[in-house]
Amino acid sequence: MGRILIANRRGHQIIEWEVADTEEARLLVEEAERILHEGRERGCAVSKKVNGIHVIDTDPFDVEAEEYQIIAPIAGG
Repeated sequence: MGRILIANRRGHQIIEWEVADTEEARLLVEEAERILHEGRERGCAVSKKVNGIHVIDTDPFDVEAEEYQIIAPIAGG
């Protein structure tokens, strides 16, 4: 099972998906891919867990990924 952790001002959200041959699994994968794409479009950093360590990721969505994190840019002034 894969997941995306979305850090935001309300805390964080978790989106999970399974790789399975069902309609529900396919819809969850599509939702996860959409969320990752939208996060990048909003300027968020995306990291992917690789060998137990999160690294910045700019590659297309990987349905086999264990975990992604979406981190909103810091606003300040």
